[in-house]
Amino acid sequence: MQSEKKPLVSVQNASLSIGGHPILKALSFTIEQQEIVAIVGESGSGKSMTALTLMGLQPKKATLNAEQLTFESQDLRTLTPQEWQKRRGNTLGMVFQEPQSSLNPTQKCGNQLLEVLQIHRKMNFREGEKLVKKVLDEVQLYETKRVFKSYPHELSGGQKQRIMIAMALLCKPKLLIADEPTTALDVTVQKEIIELLKSLQKKYKMSVLFISHDLALVKQLADRVLVMYQGSIVESGTSKFLFKNPKHPYTKGLLFARPEVGVRLERLPTLKDYYDGDFVPKKISSIKRQNRLKKIYSETPLIEVRELEKSYVKKNGLGSTSRFQAVKPISFSLYPQETLGLVGESGCGKSTLAKTLVCLDPATSGALYWQGVKIDPKNKSQVGQLRKDIQFIFQDPYAALHPYKTIRSTLEEVLLVHYSKNKVAVRKRALELLDQVGLTSEFAHRYPHELSGGQRQRVVIARALAVGPKVLLCDESVAALDISVQAQVLNLLNDLKKALGLSYLFISHDLAVVKYMSDRIMVMQEGSMVELQEADALYVNPKKAYTQKLIEAIP
Repeated sequence: MQSEKKPLVSVQNASLSIGGHPILKALSFTIEQQEIVAIVGESGSGKSMTALTLMGLQPKKATLNAEQLTFESQDLRTLTPQEWQKRRGNTLGMVFQEPQSSLNPTQKCGNQLLEVLQIHRKMNFREGEKLVKKVLDEVQLYETKRVFKSYPHELSGGQKQRIMIAMALLCKPKLLIADEPTTALDVTVQKEIIELLKSLQKKYKMSVLFISHDLALVKQLADRVLVMYQGSIVESGTSKFLFKNPKHPYTKGLLFARPEVGVRLERLPTLKDYYDGDFVPKKISSIKRQNRLKKIYSETPLIEVRELEKSYVKKNGLGSTSRFQAVKPISFSLYPQETLGLVGESGCGKSTLAKTLVCLDPATSGALYWQGVKIDPKNKSQVGQLRKDIQFIFQDPYAALHPYKTIRSTLEEVLLVHYSKNKVAVRKRALELLDQVGLTSEFAHRYPHELSGGQRQRVVIARALAVGPKVLLCDESVAALDISVQAQVLNLLNDLKKALGLSYLFISHDLAVVKYMSDRIMVMQEGSMVELQEADALYVNPKKAYTQKLIEAIP
Protein backbone atom coordinates (compact mmCIF):
# COMPACT_ATOMS: atom_id res chain seq x y z
CA MET A 1 0.00 0.00 0.00
CA GLN A 2 1.41 3.41 -1.05
CA SER A 3 1.90 5.92 1.77
CA GLU A 4 0.03 9.21 1.63
CA LYS A 5 2.06 12.06 0.11
CA LYS A 6 2.92 14.61 2.78
CA PRO A 7 2.75 18.37 2.11
CA LEU A 8 6.01 20.21 1.50
CA VAL A 9 5.07 22.89 4.06
CA SER A 10 2.64 22.46 6.94
CA VAL A 11 1.64 25.31 9.25
CA GLN A 12 -0.85 24.74 12.07
CA ASN A 13 -2.10 27.42 14.45
CA ALA A 14 1.01 29.60 14.05
CA SER A 15 1.09 32.99 15.78
CA LEU A 16 3.82 35.62 15.92
CA SER A 17 4.03 38.74 18.05
CA ILE A 18 6.57 41.53 18.52
CA GLY A 19 6.66 43.30 21.88
CA GLY A 20 3.31 41.76 22.78
CA HIS A 21 1.71 43.10 19.59
CA PRO A 22 0.22 40.27 17.46
CA ILE A 23 1.45 40.27 13.84
CA LEU A 24 0.30 36.79 12.73
CA LYS A 25 -2.75 35.16 14.31
CA ALA A 26 -3.45 31.42 14.32
CA LEU A 27 -2.36 30.70 10.74
CA SER A 28 -3.05 27.25 9.35
CA PHE A 29 -2.22 26.22 5.77
CA THR A 30 -0.22 23.78 3.69
CA ILE A 31 1.81 23.97 0.49
CA GLU A 32 1.73 20.72 -1.45
CA GLN A 33 4.50 19.32 -3.65
CA GLN A 34 4.71 21.18 -7.00
CA GLU A 35 1.85 23.52 -6.06
CA ILE A 36 1.57 27.28 -6.54
CA VAL A 37 -0.05 28.92 -3.51
CA ALA A 38 -0.69 32.67 -3.40
CA ILE A 39 -1.08 34.86 -0.34
CA VAL A 40 -2.99 38.07 -1.09
CA GLY A 41 -3.76 41.04 1.11
CA GLU A 42 -2.89 44.68 1.64
CA SER A 43 0.18 46.23 3.25
CA GLY A 44 0.36 45.25 6.91
CA SER A 45 -1.80 42.14 6.50
CA GLY A 46 1.12 39.83 7.41
CA LYS A 47 1.96 38.40 3.96
CA SER A 48 5.69 39.12 3.99
CA MET A 49 6.06 38.22 7.67
CA THR A 50 4.53 34.81 6.92
CA ALA A 51 7.12 34.28 4.17
CA LEU A 52 10.00 35.50 6.36
CA THR A 53 8.92 33.13 9.13
CA LEU A 54 9.09 30.18 6.69
CA MET A 55 12.65 31.34 5.87
CA GLY A 56 13.61 31.74 9.54
CA LEU A 57 14.10 35.47 8.99
CA GLN A 58 11.50 36.84 11.40
CA PRO A 59 12.80 39.57 13.79
CA LYS A 60 14.93 38.25 16.64
CA LYS A 61 12.64 39.90 19.20
CA ALA A 62 9.58 38.16 17.73
CA THR A 63 7.77 35.48 19.74
CA LEU A 64 6.67 32.52 17.58
CA ASN A 65 4.19 29.88 18.73
CA ALA A 66 2.85 27.06 16.57
CA GLU A 67 1.36 23.60 16.88
CA GLN A 68 3.19 22.70 13.69
CA LEU A 69 5.69 24.49 11.45
CA THR A 70 7.39 22.01 9.15
CA PHE A 71 9.23 21.88 5.85
CA GLU A 72 9.66 18.37 4.39
CA SER A 73 8.38 17.09 7.76
CA GLN A 74 11.27 18.80 9.60
CA ASP A 75 10.33 21.13 12.45
CA LEU A 76 11.62 24.57 11.42
CA ARG A 77 11.58 25.79 15.04
CA THR A 78 14.42 23.42 15.96
CA LEU A 79 16.91 24.55 13.28
CA THR A 80 20.22 26.12 14.35
CA PRO A 81 21.51 29.23 12.51
CA GLN A 82 23.95 27.00 10.56
CA GLU A 83 21.15 24.63 9.54
CA TRP A 84 19.00 27.58 8.46
CA GLN A 85 21.84 28.94 6.34
CA LYS A 86 22.19 25.60 4.57
CA ARG A 87 18.45 25.19 4.03
CA ARG A 88 17.90 28.75 2.73
CA GLY A 89 20.41 28.32 -0.04
CA ASN A 90 19.61 24.77 -1.09
CA THR A 91 15.91 24.00 -0.56
CA LEU A 92 14.36 27.45 0.04
CA GLY A 93 14.74 30.30 -2.44
CA MET A 94 13.31 33.82 -2.19
CA VAL A 95 12.70 36.57 -4.74
CA PHE A 96 12.16 39.96 -3.09
CA GLN A 97 9.96 42.85 -4.21
CA GLU A 98 12.67 45.41 -4.96
CA PRO A 99 15.60 43.86 -6.87
CA GLN A 100 17.62 47.10 -6.84
CA SER A 101 17.70 46.97 -3.02
CA SER A 102 18.48 43.24 -2.97
CA LEU A 103 21.45 43.32 -5.36
CA ASN A 104 24.85 44.71 -4.37
CA PRO A 105 25.33 47.92 -6.43
CA THR A 106 29.15 47.64 -6.25
CA GLN A 107 29.42 44.10 -7.67
CA LYS A 108 28.82 42.78 -11.16
CA CYS A 109 25.75 40.57 -11.45
CA GLY A 110 27.82 37.56 -12.56
CA ASN A 111 29.96 37.70 -9.41
CA GLN A 112 26.87 37.92 -7.20
CA LEU A 113 25.42 34.82 -8.85
CA LEU A 114 28.73 32.94 -8.57
CA GLU A 115 28.89 33.79 -4.86
CA VAL A 116 25.70 31.77 -4.27
CA LEU A 117 27.28 28.66 -5.81
CA GLN A 118 30.57 29.10 -3.97
CA ILE A 119 28.81 29.36 -0.59
CA HIS A 120 26.13 26.71 -1.02
CA ARG A 121 27.56 24.22 -3.52
CA LYS A 122 31.31 24.78 -3.14
CA MET A 123 31.72 25.10 -6.93
CA ASN A 124 34.88 26.39 -8.55
CA PHE A 125 34.78 29.40 -10.89
CA ARG A 126 34.67 27.47 -14.17
CA GLU A 127 31.85 25.12 -13.12
CA GLY A 128 29.95 27.98 -11.53
CA GLU A 129 30.23 30.23 -14.59
CA LYS A 130 28.88 27.47 -16.82
CA LEU A 131 25.86 26.88 -14.54
CA VAL A 132 25.18 30.63 -14.08
CA LYS A 133 25.07 31.16 -17.85
CA LYS A 134 22.73 28.18 -18.23
CA VAL A 135 20.33 29.58 -15.59
CA LEU A 136 20.49 33.10 -17.08
CA ASP A 137 19.41 31.56 -20.38
CA GLU A 138 16.52 29.80 -18.58
CA VAL A 139 15.24 33.11 -17.16
CA GLN A 140 15.39 34.55 -20.69
CA LEU A 141 18.42 36.77 -20.21
CA TYR A 142 19.93 35.61 -23.48
CA GLU A 143 22.75 38.17 -23.63
CA THR A 144 24.50 36.20 -20.92
CA LYS A 145 27.98 37.67 -21.45
CA ARG A 146 26.72 41.26 -21.19
CA VAL A 147 24.47 40.51 -18.19
CA PHE A 148 27.27 38.60 -16.45
CA LYS A 149 29.56 41.65 -16.66
CA SER A 150 26.88 44.29 -15.90
CA TYR A 151 26.33 46.15 -12.63
CA PRO A 152 22.69 46.23 -11.39
CA HIS A 153 22.18 49.87 -12.43
CA GLU A 154 23.03 48.94 -16.04
CA LEU A 155 19.99 46.63 -16.28
CA SER A 156 16.27 47.37 -16.53
CA GLY A 157 13.80 46.58 -13.73
CA GLY A 158 12.62 43.42 -15.50
CA GLN A 159 16.19 42.25 -16.09
CA LYS A 160 17.11 42.83 -12.43
CA GLN A 161 14.09 40.80 -11.34
CA ARG A 162 15.17 37.96 -13.65
CA ILE A 163 18.63 38.08 -12.02
CA MET A 164 16.95 37.62 -8.62
CA ILE A 165 14.92 34.67 -9.95
CA ALA A 166 18.10 33.13 -11.43
CA MET A 167 19.87 33.57 -8.08
CA ALA A 168 17.05 31.77 -6.27
CA LEU A 169 17.06 28.92 -8.82
CA LEU A 170 20.80 28.21 -8.84
CA CYS A 171 20.58 25.65 -6.05
CA LYS A 172 17.31 24.12 -7.37
CA PRO A 173 15.03 24.95 -4.40
CA LYS A 174 11.98 22.86 -3.58
CA LEU A 175 10.09 26.00 -2.55
CA LEU A 176 10.44 29.38 -4.25
CA ILE A 177 8.96 32.31 -2.33
CA ALA A 178 8.20 35.31 -4.58
CA ASP A 179 7.32 38.42 -2.53
CA GLU A 180 5.57 40.99 -4.76
CA PRO A 181 8.06 40.28 -7.60
CA THR A 182 6.15 42.32 -10.22
CA THR A 183 4.83 45.35 -8.29
CA ALA A 184 7.10 48.03 -9.75
CA LEU A 185 7.22 46.60 -13.28
CA ASP A 186 5.48 47.63 -16.50
CA VAL A 187 2.39 45.61 -17.37
CA THR A 188 4.14 43.85 -20.29
CA VAL A 189 7.21 42.95 -18.17
CA GLN A 190 4.86 41.86 -15.36
CA LYS A 191 3.17 39.42 -17.76
CA GLU A 192 6.56 38.07 -18.87
CA ILE A 193 7.66 37.47 -15.24
CA ILE A 194 4.40 35.64 -14.42
CA GLU A 195 4.74 33.40 -17.49
CA LEU A 196 8.41 32.81 -16.62
CA LEU A 197 7.55 31.72 -13.05
CA LYS A 198 4.91 29.34 -14.43
CA SER A 199 7.31 27.69 -16.87
CA LEU A 200 10.17 27.44 -14.34
CA GLN A 201 7.85 25.92 -11.73
CA LYS A 202 7.00 23.11 -14.14
CA LYS A 203 10.60 22.65 -15.31
CA TYR A 204 12.10 22.49 -11.81
CA LYS A 205 9.07 20.66 -10.34
CA MET A 206 9.10 23.02 -7.38
CA SER A 207 6.42 24.62 -5.25
CA VAL A 208 5.88 28.39 -5.30
CA LEU A 209 4.55 30.72 -2.60
CA PHE A 210 3.51 33.87 -4.49
CA ILE A 211 2.78 37.00 -2.45
CA SER A 212 0.77 39.87 -3.95
CA HIS A 213 -1.90 42.48 -3.24
CA ASP A 214 -3.32 42.07 -6.76
CA LEU A 215 -5.98 39.36 -7.11
CA ALA A 216 -6.17 39.80 -10.89
CA LEU A 217 -2.49 38.86 -11.12
CA VAL A 218 -2.85 35.93 -8.74
CA LYS A 219 -5.68 34.53 -10.86
CA GLN A 220 -3.22 33.96 -13.72
CA LEU A 221 -0.74 32.00 -11.63
CA ALA A 222 -1.97 30.29 -8.47
CA ASP A 223 -3.56 26.90 -7.84
CA ARG A 224 -4.78 27.95 -4.40
CA VAL A 225 -5.24 31.37 -2.75
CA LEU A 226 -5.01 32.44 0.90
CA VAL A 227 -6.54 35.85 1.67
CA MET A 228 -4.91 37.61 4.64
CA TYR A 229 -6.33 40.52 6.63
CA GLN A 230 -4.78 41.98 9.80
CA GLY A 231 -2.59 38.93 10.40
CA SER A 232 -5.30 36.28 9.86
CA ILE A 233 -6.35 34.10 6.94
CA VAL A 234 -9.95 35.19 6.37
CA GLU A 235 -10.65 33.08 3.27
CA SER A 236 -8.96 30.36 1.24
CA GLY A 237 -9.74 28.09 -1.68
CA THR A 238 -8.77 27.11 -5.20
CA SER A 239 -8.29 30.01 -7.61
CA LYS A 240 -11.17 28.82 -9.76
CA PHE A 241 -13.64 28.69 -6.85
CA LEU A 242 -12.49 31.75 -4.90
CA PHE A 243 -12.68 34.12 -7.88
CA LYS A 244 -16.15 32.92 -8.82
CA ASN A 245 -17.56 32.80 -5.29
CA PRO A 246 -15.78 35.22 -2.91
CA LYS A 247 -17.48 35.04 0.50
CA HIS A 248 -15.64 37.44 2.78
CA PRO A 249 -16.28 41.21 2.37
CA TYR A 250 -12.51 41.79 2.35
CA THR A 251 -12.01 39.39 -0.57
CA LYS A 252 -14.85 41.05 -2.47
CA GLY A 253 -13.28 44.45 -1.83
CA LEU A 254 -9.87 43.34 -3.12
CA LEU A 255 -11.44 41.68 -6.15
CA PHE A 256 -13.81 44.45 -7.26
CA ALA A 257 -11.90 47.60 -6.19
CA ARG A 258 -9.62 47.17 -9.20
CA PRO A 259 -11.10 48.83 -12.32
CA GLU A 260 -12.45 46.44 -14.97
CA VAL A 261 -11.51 47.15 -18.57
CA GLY A 262 -14.92 46.16 -19.97
CA VAL A 263 -17.07 48.19 -17.54
CA ARG A 264 -17.15 51.93 -16.82
CA LEU A 265 -18.36 52.70 -13.28
CA GLU A 266 -19.34 56.02 -11.70
CA ARG A 267 -17.33 55.15 -8.58
CA LEU A 268 -14.94 52.31 -7.76
CA PRO A 269 -16.15 50.10 -4.91
CA THR A 270 -14.05 50.20 -1.72
CA LEU A 271 -13.67 47.80 1.21
CA LYS A 272 -16.07 49.94 3.25
CA ASP A 273 -18.80 49.41 0.64
CA TYR A 274 -18.62 45.63 1.06
CA TYR A 275 -18.33 45.72 4.85
CA ASP A 276 -21.42 47.96 5.00
CA GLY A 277 -23.46 45.39 3.04
CA ASP A 278 -24.12 44.13 -0.48
CA PHE A 279 -22.83 46.79 -2.82
CA VAL A 280 -24.09 47.27 -6.38
CA PRO A 281 -21.82 49.60 -8.39
CA LYS A 282 -23.46 52.06 -10.81
CA LYS A 283 -22.44 52.01 -14.45
CA ILE A 284 -22.06 55.10 -16.65
CA SER A 285 -24.26 54.94 -19.75
CA SER A 286 -22.59 55.46 -23.12
CA ILE A 287 -25.02 58.32 -23.91
CA LYS A 288 -24.12 60.17 -20.69
CA ARG A 289 -20.42 59.73 -21.46
CA GLN A 290 -20.78 60.91 -25.08
CA ASN A 291 -22.66 64.05 -23.99
CA ARG A 292 -19.96 64.84 -21.44
CA LEU A 293 -17.15 64.37 -23.99
CA LYS A 294 -18.99 66.53 -26.53
CA LYS A 295 -19.15 69.34 -23.98
CA ILE A 296 -15.45 69.01 -23.05
CA TYR A 297 -14.15 69.15 -26.62
CA SER A 298 -16.30 72.16 -27.54
CA GLU A 299 -14.13 74.25 -25.18
CA THR A 300 -10.81 75.99 -25.88
CA PRO A 301 -7.80 73.88 -24.77
CA LEU A 302 -5.96 74.77 -21.56
CA ILE A 303 -2.67 73.31 -22.79
CA GLU A 304 -1.54 73.06 -26.40
CA VAL A 305 1.68 71.26 -27.26
CA ARG A 306 3.05 71.74 -30.78
CA GLU A 307 5.97 69.67 -32.08
CA LEU A 308 7.52 69.64 -28.60
CA GLU A 309 10.83 67.77 -28.43
CA LYS A 310 13.32 67.06 -25.62
CA SER A 311 16.87 65.90 -26.29
CA TYR A 312 19.89 65.34 -24.08
CA VAL A 313 23.48 65.74 -25.22
CA LYS A 314 26.00 63.28 -23.80
CA LYS A 315 29.73 63.96 -23.90
CA ASN A 316 31.79 60.96 -24.99
CA GLY A 317 35.53 60.48 -24.92
CA LEU A 318 37.93 62.66 -26.97
CA GLY A 319 35.48 65.56 -27.11
CA SER A 320 32.80 63.78 -29.16
CA THR A 321 29.11 64.08 -28.26
CA SER A 322 25.96 62.05 -28.87
CA ARG A 323 22.32 63.17 -28.79
CA PHE A 324 19.46 61.24 -27.18
CA GLN A 325 15.86 62.14 -28.00
CA ALA A 326 13.88 61.41 -24.83
CA VAL A 327 10.73 62.93 -26.37
CA LYS A 328 10.44 63.06 -30.14
CA PRO A 329 8.33 65.87 -31.69
CA ILE A 330 4.87 65.51 -30.17
CA SER A 331 1.62 67.50 -30.47
CA PHE A 332 -1.55 67.27 -28.36
CA SER A 333 -4.02 69.36 -26.32
CA LEU A 334 -5.53 69.12 -22.83
CA TYR A 335 -9.03 70.57 -22.36
CA PRO A 336 -10.81 72.01 -19.27
CA GLN A 337 -12.15 69.21 -17.01
CA GLU A 338 -10.57 66.54 -19.21
CA THR A 339 -8.51 63.60 -17.97
CA LEU A 340 -5.92 62.72 -20.58
CA GLY A 341 -4.33 59.34 -19.89
CA LEU A 342 -0.68 58.79 -20.78
CA VAL A 343 0.60 55.21 -20.98
CA GLY A 344 3.75 53.46 -22.11
CA GLU A 345 6.55 51.33 -20.75
CA SER A 346 9.35 52.64 -18.51
CA GLY A 347 11.75 54.84 -20.43
CA CYS A 348 9.25 55.86 -23.12
CA GLY A 349 9.39 59.54 -22.09
CA LYS A 350 6.17 59.95 -20.05
CA SER A 351 7.72 61.68 -17.02
CA THR A 352 10.10 63.72 -19.18
CA LEU A 353 7.13 65.04 -21.15
CA ALA A 354 5.33 65.99 -17.91
CA LYS A 355 8.40 67.92 -16.70
CA THR A 356 8.57 69.91 -19.94
CA LEU A 357 4.95 71.05 -19.41
CA VAL A 358 5.99 73.02 -16.31
CA CYS A 359 9.46 73.91 -17.63
CA LEU A 360 11.21 71.85 -14.92
CA ASP A 361 13.14 70.38 -17.85
CA PRO A 362 12.54 72.87 -20.68
CA ALA A 363 11.86 71.50 -24.15
CA THR A 364 14.68 71.52 -26.73
CA SER A 365 12.32 72.69 -29.46
CA GLY A 366 8.62 73.14 -30.22
CA ALA A 367 6.03 75.31 -28.52
CA LEU A 368 3.92 75.13 -25.34
CA TYR A 369 0.75 77.24 -25.04
CA TRP A 370 -1.17 77.87 -21.81
CA GLN A 371 -4.71 79.19 -22.37
CA GLY A 372 -3.68 80.38 -25.82
CA VAL A 373 -0.50 82.19 -24.68
CA LYS A 374 2.90 80.86 -25.75
CA ILE A 375 5.16 80.08 -22.78
CA ASP A 376 8.73 81.34 -22.77
CA PRO A 377 10.81 79.04 -20.49
CA LYS A 378 13.19 81.97 -19.81
CA ASN A 379 10.41 84.25 -18.57
CA LYS A 380 10.51 83.65 -14.78
CA SER A 381 7.24 85.44 -14.07
CA GLN A 382 5.40 83.46 -16.75
CA VAL A 383 6.90 80.14 -15.64
CA GLY A 384 6.15 80.92 -11.96
CA GLN A 385 2.45 81.44 -12.72
CA LEU A 386 2.41 78.32 -14.94
CA ARG A 387 3.71 76.20 -12.05
CA LYS A 388 0.87 77.48 -9.85
CA ASP A 389 -1.68 76.58 -12.53
CA ILE A 390 -0.13 73.14 -13.18
CA GLN A 391 0.80 71.05 -10.12
CA PHE A 392 2.50 67.65 -9.79
CA ILE A 393 1.31 64.65 -7.74
CA PHE A 394 4.23 62.22 -7.54
CA GLN A 395 4.39 58.43 -7.28
CA ASP A 396 5.98 58.14 -3.84
CA PRO A 397 4.17 60.35 -1.30
CA TYR A 398 6.62 59.47 1.48
CA ALA A 399 9.56 60.82 -0.54
CA ALA A 400 7.52 63.90 -1.54
CA LEU A 401 6.88 64.99 2.09
CA HIS A 402 9.42 66.44 4.54
CA PRO A 403 9.88 63.78 7.26
CA TYR A 404 10.47 66.36 10.06
CA LYS A 405 7.49 68.61 9.31
CA THR A 406 3.95 68.06 10.53
CA ILE A 407 1.20 67.88 7.94
CA ARG A 408 -0.04 71.32 9.00
CA SER A 409 3.46 72.83 8.60
CA THR A 410 3.76 71.25 5.14
CA LEU A 411 0.52 72.86 3.98
CA GLU A 412 1.07 76.19 5.74
CA GLU A 413 4.51 76.56 4.13
CA VAL A 414 2.88 76.63 0.69
CA LEU A 415 -0.05 78.80 1.79
CA LEU A 416 2.16 81.49 3.38
CA VAL A 417 3.89 81.98 0.02
CA HIS A 418 0.93 81.69 -2.33
CA TYR A 419 -2.25 82.35 -0.30
CA SER A 420 -1.82 84.84 2.57
CA LYS A 421 0.64 86.14 5.16
CA ASN A 422 -2.11 86.06 7.79
CA LYS A 423 -1.31 83.03 9.97
CA VAL A 424 -4.88 82.65 11.25
CA ALA A 425 -6.25 82.60 7.68
CA VAL A 426 -3.51 80.17 6.62
CA ARG A 427 -4.24 77.80 9.51
CA LYS A 428 -7.94 77.82 8.67
CA ARG A 429 -7.22 77.18 4.98
CA ALA A 430 -4.86 74.26 5.82
CA LEU A 431 -7.66 72.54 7.76
CA GLU A 432 -10.06 73.20 4.86
CA LEU A 433 -7.63 71.50 2.47
CA LEU A 434 -7.37 68.46 4.74
CA ASP A 435 -11.15 68.25 4.89
CA GLN A 436 -11.29 68.55 1.09
CA VAL A 437 -9.16 65.41 0.66
CA GLY A 438 -11.06 63.46 3.33
CA LEU A 439 -8.75 63.91 6.33
CA THR A 440 -9.87 65.24 9.73
CA SER A 441 -8.17 68.06 11.65
CA GLU A 442 -6.41 65.54 13.93
CA PHE A 443 -4.05 64.68 11.02
CA ALA A 444 -2.69 68.25 11.09
CA HIS A 445 -0.35 67.47 14.00
CA ARG A 446 0.97 64.19 12.63
CA TYR A 447 4.23 63.52 10.78
CA PRO A 448 4.40 61.62 7.44
CA HIS A 449 5.65 58.39 9.09
CA GLU A 450 2.50 58.36 11.26
CA LEU A 451 0.24 58.12 8.20
CA SER A 452 -0.63 55.24 5.89
CA GLY A 453 0.33 55.33 2.20
CA GLY A 454 -3.15 56.42 1.15
CA GLN A 455 -3.27 59.15 3.81
CA ARG A 456 0.13 60.48 2.71
CA GLN A 457 -1.06 60.62 -0.90
CA ARG A 458 -4.11 62.62 0.23
CA VAL A 459 -1.76 65.11 1.92
CA VAL A 460 0.28 65.44 -1.30
CA ILE A 461 -2.97 66.12 -3.20
CA ALA A 462 -3.98 68.73 -0.56
CA ARG A 463 -0.61 70.46 -0.95
CA ALA A 464 -1.04 70.54 -4.74
CA LEU A 465 -4.51 72.08 -4.32
CA ALA A 466 -3.19 74.78 -1.97
CA VAL A 467 -2.15 77.06 -4.84
CA GLY A 468 -5.48 76.74 -6.67
CA PRO A 469 -4.26 74.86 -9.78
CA LYS A 470 -6.28 74.20 -12.92
CA VAL A 471 -4.31 71.09 -13.96
CA LEU A 472 -2.81 68.22 -11.94
CA LEU A 473 -0.05 66.07 -13.44
CA CYS A 474 -0.55 62.69 -11.78
CA ASP A 475 2.71 60.80 -12.39
CA GLU A 476 2.12 57.17 -11.30
CA SER A 477 0.30 58.71 -8.32
CA VAL A 478 -1.46 55.49 -7.25
CA ALA A 479 1.16 52.92 -8.35
CA ALA A 480 2.55 52.40 -4.83
CA LEU A 481 -0.86 52.00 -3.15
CA ASP A 482 -2.83 48.90 -2.21
CA ILE A 483 -5.78 48.07 -4.47
CA SER A 484 -8.51 49.28 -2.09
CA VAL A 485 -6.56 52.42 -1.10
CA GLN A 486 -5.95 53.05 -4.80
CA ALA A 487 -9.73 52.92 -5.35
CA GLN A 488 -10.27 55.51 -2.60
CA VAL A 489 -7.68 57.90 -4.07
CA LEU A 490 -9.05 57.50 -7.62
CA ASN A 491 -12.56 58.26 -6.35
CA LEU A 492 -11.17 61.31 -4.51
CA LEU A 493 -9.47 62.58 -7.67
CA ASN A 494 -12.72 62.26 -9.62
CA ASP A 495 -14.66 64.05 -6.85
CA LEU A 496 -12.13 66.91 -6.81
CA LYS A 497 -12.20 67.14 -10.59
CA LYS A 498 -15.96 67.60 -10.50
CA ALA A 499 -16.01 69.98 -7.51
CA LEU A 500 -13.09 72.20 -8.58
CA GLY A 501 -13.28 71.91 -12.37
CA LEU A 502 -9.79 70.37 -12.61
CA SER A 503 -8.06 68.76 -15.58
CA TYR A 504 -5.62 65.84 -15.25
CA LEU A 505 -2.73 64.43 -17.20
CA PHE A 506 -2.87 60.93 -15.72
CA ILE A 507 0.36 58.97 -16.20
CA SER A 508 0.45 55.25 -15.38
CA HIS A 509 1.66 51.87 -16.59
CA ASP A 510 -1.59 50.29 -15.30
CA LEU A 511 -3.89 50.38 -18.31
CA ALA A 512 -6.99 49.31 -16.38
CA VAL A 513 -6.63 52.31 -14.05
CA VAL A 514 -5.90 54.67 -16.96
CA LYS A 515 -9.01 53.56 -18.83
CA TYR A 516 -11.21 54.09 -15.77
CA MET A 517 -9.89 57.61 -15.21
CA SER A 518 -9.46 58.90 -18.75
CA ASP A 519 -11.53 60.64 -21.39
CA ARG A 520 -8.80 60.15 -23.99
CA ILE A 521 -5.61 58.08 -23.86
CA MET A 522 -2.24 58.87 -25.41
CA VAL A 523 0.20 55.98 -25.96
CA MET A 524 3.96 56.60 -26.01
CA GLN A 525 6.71 54.30 -27.25
CA GLU A 526 10.42 55.15 -27.27
CA GLY A 527 9.74 58.90 -27.05
CA SER A 528 7.06 59.02 -29.75
CA MET A 529 3.30 59.31 -29.52
CA VAL A 530 2.04 56.23 -31.38
CA GLU A 531 -1.68 56.62 -30.69
CA LEU A 532 -4.26 59.07 -29.28
CA GLN A 533 -7.89 57.96 -29.01
CA GLU A 534 -11.03 58.23 -26.88
CA ALA A 535 -10.41 55.82 -23.98
CA ASP A 536 -13.16 53.26 -24.68
CA ALA A 537 -12.44 53.25 -28.44
CA LEU A 538 -8.73 52.63 -27.82
CA TYR A 539 -9.43 49.43 -25.88
CA VAL A 540 -12.04 48.14 -28.32
CA ASN A 541 -10.10 48.98 -31.47
CA PRO A 542 -6.40 49.82 -30.93
CA LYS A 543 -4.81 51.06 -34.13
CA LYS A 544 -1.22 50.07 -33.35
CA ALA A 545 0.31 46.65 -32.56
CA TYR A 546 2.15 48.17 -29.57
CA THR A 547 -1.13 49.37 -28.01
CA GLN A 548 -2.63 45.92 -28.59
CA LYS A 549 0.37 44.37 -26.81
CA LEU A 550 -0.14 46.64 -23.78
CA ILE A 551 -3.86 45.83 -23.61
CA GLU A 552 -3.28 42.06 -23.88
CA ALA A 553 -0.85 42.26 -20.94
CA ILE A 554 -3.55 43.58 -18.54
CA PRO A 555 -4.06 40.90 -15.85
